[in-house]
Amino acid sequence: MIKYKNNLINNTTMLAAILSKQGRNRTFPAFFFILFSFLSGYTNTSYPDTTENVLIINSDISIKNYSLAHTGFKSVIPNPKGEINLGNKWKEKSETEKIIREASPAIIYCIGIKAYLFAQEVTNDATVIFSSIINWRRLTIKENTYGISSELLPSMQLTMYRYLFPKTNKIGVLYSKEYNEEWMQQAREDAKDIGISLVGIPINKKTNIASALKKLLKNVDAIWLTSDPVVLSKTDAVTNIFQQCNAANIPVFTYSEAFIDAGATLVISADIPTTGKQAARLTLDLLSRQEKIEKVNTPAGSHISINLKKVEENKLLLNAEALDSVNQIIQ
Repeated sequence: MIKYKNNLINNTTMLAAILSKQGRNRTFPAFFFILFSFLSGYTNTSYPDTTENVLIINSDISIKNYSLAHTGFKSVIPNPKGEINLGNKWKEKSETEKIIREASPAIIYCIGIKAYLFAQEVTNDATVIFSSIINWRRLTIKENTYGISSELLPSMQLTMYRYLFPKTNKIGVLYSKEYNEEWMQQAREDAKDIGISLVGIPINKKTNIASALKKLLKNVDAIWLTSDPVVLSKTDAVTNIFQQCNAANIPVFTYSEAFIDAGATLVISADIPTTGKQAARLTLDLLSRQEKIEKVNTPAGSHISINLKKVEENKLLLNAEALDSVNQIIQ
């Protein structure tokens, strides 16, 4: 017998019936955006008429997310001075370096880590703007470096965790004090405000992550895998995190769709086309010499994916009304 009470779901068959009745498929067409007020302010900003000093370097435009960021940027700045695809195997590195030096751009928009490192190697004069880079805190941010983070605000993510899974009260996090101590302090305050207990275990480069996670799993309802450079420093450590969580039937909430195949239950990621548009608007602000420009901006849009099979395996209670905020349902 299927029980349905207070819009909470703990049975996937029941959920499928509800979705069918509502006419939904696996992928929701509507996007859930967290739009900040500064975006609307761009319509009143005076920008220079020319963007001829802007160059785009893409790590590999054949990669979907890189292509989406590229297209998003060009929807705001349609005619940059040049566009370079580092995924083009037919072009020599020296030839690409020559193109950049001869172009002498004022601003270089770098999509992905390969493009960012290449730009930093080739030029010291141009202002560099990056996006689509995970763990940006591991980078050396120079005076003329700006970017759009791939990580959303903790308050937004925690609010969605509570909205989707109202009975999930204790969430565990592994984090490094070197990179994320301030982030963790803010996340704890945000969690407290919405009734979630955030349990964190600090680690460093010498910490046995598997042992730390084993200890954490005893005291939490879910694990929040963030983009901490120390936690994600080794592939085998990430694999072990999912193995341990799967064995313990503890869900993993995380920030990148790259972890869906590994077994993530919920992914709340930055909306890639929006980050490209943000990078373009940041470019325009820099060209017009706007004051008080933030070095690394938080993404203005989000994309939410949920794995129903994992929801059932983890025996999570799911709020049916929250599904309107989900972009993609994986069954």
